[in-house]
Amino acid sequence: MQGVDDDETITHDTAVDFLTAGGFERPEAEDLLEQLMLKGYLYEATDGLRLTG
Repeated sequence: MQGVDDDETITHDTAVDFLTAGGFERPEAEDLLEQLMLKGYLYEATDGLRLTG
């Protein structure tokens, strides 16, 4: 699976695309992304998604 640099931001759609490329169906990928955000692993900034650190 393709990775993203820690200081790089990506859009919500790009994150879903990464997850679907990794074998998740689109609805599952969207749910997983939402769970990661709710649990605090990711947050949405004005320029895209970021990993919490």
